[in-house]
Amino acid sequence: MSEFQFVEKEIQQIDELLAENYIFKSIHENLEGAFVTFINPENNEERLLHIRMADTRKYFSARLYEQLNGLNLNRIYTK
Repeated sequence: MSEFQFVEKEIQQIDELLAENYIFKSIHENLEGAFVTFINPENNEERLLHIRMADTRKYFSARLYEQLNGLNLNRIYTK
């Protein structure tokens, strides 16, 4: 699998969780990547993703910024 495909897969996993109303709960980073815990506030179900690629970490940082500030950055970037 190419690096691009790996990043694409990780981004897809993040987007799927966010589409299912999960929100970021915690992020732990180390030399292996980032371990991102999501929680669904409706049923308190938690999901853990291991994000290995730097480009994906940049992506989830932007999505976290959105969550914390109540923004929709996709709307801004598509103009």
